[in-house]
Amino acid sequence: MDNQLEDKITDIDFIKKLIPQKDPFVMIDKLLYFDLDKVISGLTVTSDNILTSGNYFTEGGLVENMAQSIALHRGYRGYINKGSEEKPKTGFIGSIKHATIHILPKVGTELITTVKIVAEIMMVSLVEIEVKDVEGNLIASSEMKTIIVDS
Repeated sequence: MDNQLEDKITDIDFIKKLIPQKDPFVMIDKLLYFDLDKVISGLTVTSDNILTSGNYFTEGGLVENMAQSIALHRGYRGYINKGSEEKPKTGFIGSIKHATIHILPKVGTELITTVKIVAEIMMVSLVEIEVKDVEGNLIASSEMKTIIVDS
């Protein structure tokens, strides 16, 4: 499938409307690609991010970035299907498999997170996720199962 975005979305206020997380716990700041089976988000790691420690983005930050990228896919899909009045759905991580963190990215690193939807049944999604830097170096990967609790 092809990218359904006309251009990447970097308006952080718009991004925040697409996900249920709120400041200071927002771990994505760009929507780079969207189709029904895939989303690519971006995050520039900053020193004031609540999930940085020292000069590095933590393991928890990487996992949260992955989960919020899934939420971004659902949020943007809801936005294009139902309009801007649609409230982002709340969900949670049901399981994480094969999680591997190769390196902790330094402050200033731009993360590119790719989520591929493997299966969706009712309110449950199974996804494969890779987090890379802009040079294409693999930072982390996992499989997640997420569940939407809002109807």
